[in-house]
Amino acid sequence: MRRIAFLIGLTTSLVGLFLCYFLITRDLDSPESHLPTGLIMFYNNGSPIMLSRTFWKNLSEVPVVLVNALVSSEDKNFMSHIGVDLEGIVRALVRNLSTLSINEGASTITQQLARTLYLSFERTWERKIKEAFIALWLERVRTKDEILQMYLNSVYMGNGLYGLASACSYYFGKDLSNVDLQESAILVGTIRSPENYNPFRDAELSKKKAKTVLLAMLREGYLTHENYEKELSAIDKLTFIDRPRKNLDEEVFWRVVRELKTIGFGLDEVRQGYRIYTTLDPTLMKNSIQLEQNTVAEAIDPFTGAILAYKGVGLTYPEGKRQLGSAVKTLYYYLALLEGWNLENQLADLPIKIGDWTPENFDKQYKGSVTMAQALIESRNIPSVNLFMQLGKDKVVQFFQKEMKLNGYYPNDLTISLGTIESAPEEILKCYAAIFNGGVVLQPYIIDAIEDPYGRIIYRASPKVLNVIRARKNSTIVASSLLLSTMKRVVDQGTGVYAKQKVPVAGKTGTSEKTAWFIGGDSQIILAVAVDGQNLTGGVNAAPVWAKIIASYPYKGILPNWQVQQPIIDKKSTYVMPTLDVERILQWINEGKLTLDSLLKLTERMSNSMILDLLSALHQSSPELARDLWERMKDTRSW
Repeated sequence: MRRIAFLIGLTTSLVGLFLCYFLITRDLDSPESHLPTGLIMFYNNGSPIMLSRTFWKNLSEVPVVLVNALVSSEDKNFMSHIGVDLEGIVRALVRNLSTLSINEGASTITQQLARTLYLSFERTWERKIKEAFIALWLERVRTKDEILQMYLNSVYMGNGLYGLASACSYYFGKDLSNVDLQESAILVGTIRSPENYNPFRDAELSKKKAKTVLLAMLREGYLTHENYEKELSAIDKLTFIDRPRKNLDEEVFWRVVRELKTIGFGLDEVRQGYRIYTTLDPTLMKNSIQLEQNTVAEAIDPFTGAILAYKGVGLTYPEGKRQLGSAVKTLYYYLALLEGWNLENQLADLPIKIGDWTPENFDKQYKGSVTMAQALIESRNIPSVNLFMQLGKDKVVQFFQKEMKLNGYYPNDLTISLGTIESAPEEILKCYAAIFNGGVVLQPYIIDAIEDPYGRIIYRASPKVLNVIRARKNSTIVASSLLLSTMKRVVDQGTGVYAKQKVPVAGKTGTSEKTAWFIGGDSQIILAVAVDGQNLTGGVNAAPVWAKIIASYPYKGILPNWQVQQPIIDKKSTYVMPTLDVERILQWINEGKLTLDSLLKLTERMSNSMILDLLSALHQSSPELARDLWERMKDTRSW
């Protein structure tokens, strides 16, 4: 009875396994139809950016040393198994059950090919079971040589590359037929974790992984001990040259991949002969690709959100985060204009102290009082902090996050007013675009159209509106017009003069501890440049780079021609100075750094309410000084 029960159980299991095999493999199309045939990307003028990222090689063209390295490292029983390694599966199953996980793979080359061509890379039992059955099917319908050839031409190798031939060309600058043993070990080692082990990501980690490939070759008899030791030394001496990408920044590829996901396309799908038509301008990209490694640049059309240039790492959030510095001032000046402020409103420019924070102007000089326009043109910190406090931190932050859609890290203090928000170039660009177009926040995009292998357009982009900024006392058109006129003066006579062109440019500099910024342009293009480093300024280090990128581009300098009038100055909106740093003023006077005449001169441009506030604050610490100042000025002003 036991024997009969065993036979029944065995038969039932075999029937069940065959049924699973049949259900999983019955509708599979040929493996060749899933092989990568290359992805082609184009500029906005139709010229190609990047040709296929996979180069086909017949197995006969692949050096034996590379095949030996691959088989010994990835699947030593490849030539004898039926698609799955039963011994390895049992071993991996025991380990996975003991840890209640699926970390152990035991994947053969055939299983890896099955996963690449037909399945996802998610770690689930269902995927592993399907992978095994498809591997069995592949071994039935194709020869070992055909499977190995497909694997060599389809395995992912990092940096958007498929197949060992394309990886060899990219990482070593040579044809796969000329690869040597050390290079073979590097390539095979990359397979296990392409984004971590490729030599351009981490050269030392890549070498370390290559040595495990050599050890596997030693164990399988492909290397003698003498040759093994010799090759280990040769691996240590390898150097990798990160070769120029011709006219493509690698980050463009990944920006496209991220956008493909948001519109419902996977990389595995579109790499099979699809054509991606981007919004990128070839002239801007050519100019940008020559920039130093510490510089990033992105440009968009402010009326559509189309990305015209894209160069460097960390252009989007949260992948990249940089403090915005004074580039953020433009955004809350925009709010102030919406709230009814006038460019001629006076802002106090005297030393202030807020708790333990004593912000300074960049030049450490004070003018007593400046207009709102002058404060932005010269990027003066103290007047800007005063304006920020007048508007209110919570109101400004809400405006940034809810209306301008500025994603980033926001410190919970007033340093936000000077740009301690950590965000990315694409984020600040979409905010500036709203100023240039009159109040519409658009989502930047890089893919204009997608064409399938049959020449059919299966996707066409259109502008995506994230928000329309709400009008207040002034309309968004009035606020935009006034602010753009001031931003033009920033370039004509202020901190952005190194970006000046023969035609108008409206822009703003920014300087933070580790990044220098310049963002500017016209109605057709706004370009953000961020230069990373120490002791840099937006005006000296970023603005000239902006000008260099624009140099050969047909920049027209056409700004919106909105006919608007200045709002009437509301004297009540003039800011008083509860944060005045009287102690510092008295210290400077005592040290001889500030004379009474100099202080008197500072008051000449201040409104009466500002002067009364100053006298009141001084009187609390030095009644004599306040009285002397009053006596000197009372006969020179009309009260």
